[in-house]
Amino acid sequence: MKSVLGRAAWYRDRLAAMSAAEIAHRLVETASKQTARWHSGGWDGVESFGPLTTIPGIRSRVIASSSDLSALISCEADKVRAGRFCLLGARWPKPSSIPPDPSFWRIDPEDGGPLPQWDAYAFDISFRHGMNTRDMKPIVELNRLQFLVPLAADALVEKHDEFVLLAGMIRSWMAGNPPFRGPSWIYGIDAALRVISVAVTLSIIGADRLDRVTRSAALRFFFAHLDWIKRFPSLHSSANNHRIAELAGLVVGSIMAPGFPDAAALRENSWRALLAEIDQQIHPDGVGAEQSPSYAAFSIELFLVAATALGREGSLPATTVDRLSAWCEHSLWLMDADAKVPAIGDCDDCRVIATTQAPEPTYVASVVAAVSGCVGRPDLAPPAKDPSIRDVILGSAAVAPAQRVGMRSFTNGGYSIIRSRHKDPVVLTFDHGPIGYLSIAAHGHADALSIWLSVGSQPVIVDAGTYLYNPNRKLRDQFRDTAVHNTLSLSGIGSSRPSGPFNWARKANARLVSSEATPIARVVAEHDGYVGLYGARHRRTVEFDDVSRFTIIDELVGAPTDRSVTVSFLIDPSCQSTVEPDRSGVLITRSNLQLVRISSAGPLKARVVRGDQATGLGWLSPSYCVRVPTDQILFEGHLRDRRSTITIDVL
Repeated sequence: MKSVLGRAAWYRDRLAAMSAAEIAHRLVETASKQTARWHSGGWDGVESFGPLTTIPGIRSRVIASSSDLSALISCEADKVRAGRFCLLGARWPKPSSIPPDPSFWRIDPEDGGPLPQWDAYAFDISFRHGMNTRDMKPIVELNRLQFLVPLAADALVEKHDEFVLLAGMIRSWMAGNPPFRGPSWIYGIDAALRVISVAVTLSIIGADRLDRVTRSAALRFFFAHLDWIKRFPSLHSSANNHRIAELAGLVVGSIMAPGFPDAAALRENSWRALLAEIDQQIHPDGVGAEQSPSYAAFSIELFLVAATALGREGSLPATTVDRLSAWCEHSLWLMDADAKVPAIGDCDDCRVIATTQAPEPTYVASVVAAVSGCVGRPDLAPPAKDPSIRDVILGSAAVAPAQRVGMRSFTNGGYSIIRSRHKDPVVLTFDHGPIGYLSIAAHGHADALSIWLSVGSQPVIVDAGTYLYNPNRKLRDQFRDTAVHNTLSLSGIGSSRPSGPFNWARKANARLVSSEATPIARVVAEHDGYVGLYGARHRRTVEFDDVSRFTIIDELVGAPTDRSVTVSFLIDPSCQSTVEPDRSGVLITRSNLQLVRISSAGPLKARVVRGDQATGLGWLSPSYCVRVPTDQILFEGHLRDRRSTITIDVL
């Protein structure tokens, strides 16, 4: 019954987020999905024509890769050859042989057994509703086949005779994944990333190295994927990073299979649509519209892959260059001394060209370096990054030590960032933007007026992360809730309320009230998330004395309220928090080194929660499907004169 009610509520709230045009589109789309279910000819039923080509230049770029990168690639290739697969916190049982039996792609890593419904028509598979559904994301991550790229690069650079192995891996996947059956075909984004993975792999090893049977199979692979992506585009409220992925996949796939019907027109139309999407999904000030730095980087990496495949990375329109450059600038303002950015909004370790199965802590910096090289702006290079195959395929600028200092407000995207001149560096980020992109704000969190703080290379006040998407609705909601973010919650109620894994029933609207850099940095912003419930706006002022003290003033503006408030600060797991005896402040240290003191000058008293299963407080997800306990500082009480003042002193 709960599952049925949950499904009904999801459809109600999802429909409420749709325009009349989108509802009409969904009706047509549903009919098309029902018609498409009758394709039952397997891969043999996919007609293909013309040659199988490759992306020019990739092979020579990989041959010229550095020795440090070659060592990393070899290590990762060894894992694949040994049958060791560990993605998004899930570890697969070692297959008896490599290439694996086709049934390997159907294994649920959670229990090592076959995944139910794998042979079902893709759109018949239910994975979204219910409190504890199966987590499909690690499974479809494996089926994106991104591990083939380092295997191919290692074969080329180290001259391993892996061409038969790579061909066998592709044929094994196809044998285990008939067209349009199973979860690998549900989303166009997964199909598009698979197209890119196989295209880059074949471009590295050379299509001429494939035998006739594998060449024919690869051509059918691209034809089926192109047809599916083209037929079911992510439009209207779903047109976020998924749409960018689909368009990039269409560009790359139509290059690999130029005999696909109207391939040239499809390629050009997809490219023009990609240029338009970059303008829509990256604000003029460089902030990603999805309110997630990692998803903005992911979208831009997809764009760069398409541009590189077309050979147009050096001749982008001036407006696109400006937009990409603005994104780099915003990302650089976010970065700490080690080039890490806060994990704002959803962050599920998404990448396009993955060198390793492990997450990339400086993924955003890697894409910034690629853009810096692409647009010829060495001043936009990041302070650090990890080596990646992405560097040689897309190009990459050398790292640069230059640091931004002072205060800057990104008014379109809704962030103000303060960077100290007196430390190396202290970075405080203040969120006063929308919850997310489009009507469903799929990857946003209820983090209105949150802050994040790093000192040098040490994250101190951090984001809770993402943890999971579909398998556990309660945990999904907890990690998006206001209560786990670094802001104020009123009477235990969040500023926005979710209505599904990627939808919201109520969204707070935040706005920048004022911003000034001198004589002291001072930013004032507010949101209306509590107006409907309590008639009060939450207004937050952040001030910096230009030396070492941040002052945070929280006010409830509007109707009087005597309700309880909580001001939260989630602390990085590498740090320890000690509450002072009178509960007026908390000292944050790491390895006996004092970092920060947070204290309340008003009526709120501090306590620390760590790893509380009942409330969901005191948890952090450093990567998808990984959850660790951490200190969460809670300043609690009733506001005197509806105002609270909290200071953060960097020690």
